Amino acid sequence: MTLSTNLKPRILNNTIITFNLLFYLIISQTTSAQNNNLKTSDSLKNKSYEEYASLFYKNQNDSITAYKYANLYLTKAKKEKDIIRTANAYSLLATLCSKPKFAIKYSDSIINLTKNIKNNKIYPTLGYIQKGMLNEQLGNYYDALDYYITANKLAVKNKNYEQTFYIKNQIGQLKLFWGDSNEALNIFKSQLYLFTNNKEKFKDKNAAYYKTLFNLSNAYILNEKLDSALFFSTKGLNKGFENNDLFQYNRFLSQTGEIFYYKNELKKAYDSIIKAFPFETSYNAQFNNHFILGNIFKKQHNEVSAYYHFSKADSIYNLTMDVVPEVREIQEYFINYYKLKGDIKNQLKYINRLLHLDSIIHNNHLNLNETIFKKYDTPLLLAEKQELITHLKEKEKKTSFIIYGLVGILLIIFFFSFRFFKNQRTYKKRFKKLLFEQKKEIENNIENKTNSNELHEISKDIVDAILFNLKKFEKNNGFINNQITLANLATDFNTNSRYLSKIINVNKQKNFSTYIADLRIEYCIKKLKEDITFRKYSVKAISSEIGFNNAETFSKAFYKKTGIYPSYFIKEIEK
Repeated sequence: MTLSTNLKPRILNNTIITFNLLFYLIISQTTSAQNNNLKTSDSLKNKSYEEYASLFYKNQNDSITAYKYANLYLTKAKKEKDIIRTANAYSLLATLCSKPKFAIKYSDSIINLTKNIKNNKIYPTLGYIQKGMLNEQLGNYYDALDYYITANKLAVKNKNYEQTFYIKNQIGQLKLFWGDSNEALNIFKSQLYLFTNNKEKFKDKNAAYYKTLFNLSNAYILNEKLDSALFFSTKGLNKGFENNDLFQYNRFLSQTGEIFYYKNELKKAYDSIIKAFPFETSYNAQFNNHFILGNIFKKQHNEVSAYYHFSKADSIYNLTMDVVPEVREIQEYFINYYKLKGDIKNQLKYINRLLHLDSIIHNNHLNLNETIFKKYDTPLLLAEKQELITHLKEKEKKTSFIIYGLVGILLIIFFFSFRFFKNQRTYKKRFKKLLFEQKKEIENNIENKTNSNELHEISKDIVDAILFNLKKFEKNNGFINNQITLANLATDFNTNSRYLSKIINVNKQKNFSTYIADLRIEYCIKKLKEDITFRKYSVKAISSEIGFNNAETFSKAFYKKTGIYPSYFIKEIEK
């Protein structure tokens, strides 16, 4: 079975839920520790931090009132020069921002304010988590991943188990969004196992459990294992009912509706989503529900209702500007809808929007799979758009400015498409050459490459000893040690750095850094060819395994040596 729509269910909505949950946990941890016996003050300005936080959460649906309490919290913290509580206040204010680009200013303030604090389990980690989530909402997925990785390092260092749990969830959601649904599924399976065996480490066990079930069900949906998806979504539904948690109950009810839609049980899908609809108030939840309902009616050939729900979803997108794959499908729907109606103006409008979406997706380096482009890939868009422009010129004599603008867009798309396919062909050739070329011995013919004139200042005995040690070093794979430097290798060889560097330059025709990097890449290629298990590692894990300190350095070295990236080599060799 193939899912008819390339959905990434509720990922952004799930991010917002995590965002609010984390801040609730942080505020409750940093305020409740000081005074467990609250005394309500008569004056609003004289309330405690705990009272302000409590009033904030009680009024969170009323943004004006909530902002008042968050601002009072901030004023009190600044007056008392309390850095941690000032950061707490910025976290509260960030949750009230309707647009992520404004909320990011608060996360920057948190990071700048707390970056020099030592041994704090919460900050500045929370600032990086927040900035990652906000970038995710803005569609800056690679930036989001960078912030999550930074946050994770800090959380692990500070032994904040709960933060690492939620960071891993966010990274799993990014993998789900990028199309790596199988790896995301493995992450969420491990999250369920970790939660089940470490419940005592979670302040809000129910919230962590709900999140794990929801993510796991999403991952099963995208892996087309709908019975498993329904199993975990139903567990969440039952847990919400058991806890009388109306929000979570309806959240999972809506998710089961999605699953029933994919199972082609349209009546059950419709009933579930309609029941949950009044309680799903966030923009992203409403967008998702309208989108699924639109597809249900589309399958039932109810064009009026399908158009209504797709229009609603589209209007929500125009408010949030959250670029998710469903938005692309909506533009395709309207292109076909207006094509059948013979409405060229609106057809062109949605083609332009579709092209704009594609440019955003391209700029964010999303690895969209081929099914997204099945109906309106670049060649089809080029041909159809040119035809529409011709019709419009005949009927309305549009100005040349508009025409040039449209042609410019087409040329840009054509350029990127041409460059993409050209690169793919080049990578393919390089891969085949790399895969089938004769295996080369790592050891070089040292004697033949030694130029006595260049090494005249070093005695022959020393040269021979260093060459012998280099051969042994290569044979024993000493280069995979990520702590290796010219200085410590020279010490191991009982020589000095200048001699060792000179001999490597003359004998290997490269400097020390390139020499080590090339040995690692040759070793990596050989191991990837021979070791199936090694291919399953992430690029980051492989880089660590062969001695590189980070994945970026490894990828650059691999490309410099081979002309292709390691991710491409692994993908092709798996075929």
